[in-house]
Amino acid sequence: MKRQMLGVLCVLGVTAGSACADDLKDASDKLQPLTERIAKVSSGKAADYAKSQLASAQETLGAVKAAISAKNGALALQKTELVDLQLTIAEARAVEMEAAEQLVLHRAELRKLEAQFDQLLQAGGK
Repeated sequence: MKRQMLGVLCVLGVTAGSACADDLKDASDKLQPLTERIAKVSSGKAADYAKSQLASAQETLGAVKAAISAKNGALALQKTELVDLQLTIAEARAVEMEAAEQLVLHRAELRKLEAQFDQLLQAGGK
């Protein structure tokens, strides 16, 4: 009975160890693409519109590297997912702010065209 319990515990230990190793490998594999994505997003409009989100992503990327160094695969994998979400938020924020700027420009153009139209109507009526 003791041998069976010991055998079960050994199997569980090996399984848990391999799962942690898989998490560590997955996190390590995601590190380079995330670093490249941060660089790409930082060179675009998000650098102007989503500075705080990019800073958070950079900080979290540091936490990923620390977790990988500490051989904490589960934490590293969790942090890689957080970096991915933070970058998605930064990109969305940049798109939103750019669209808001375009809206302001289009509204100004519309007011200008409306004023020209009113002038044409007044000139045509005389």
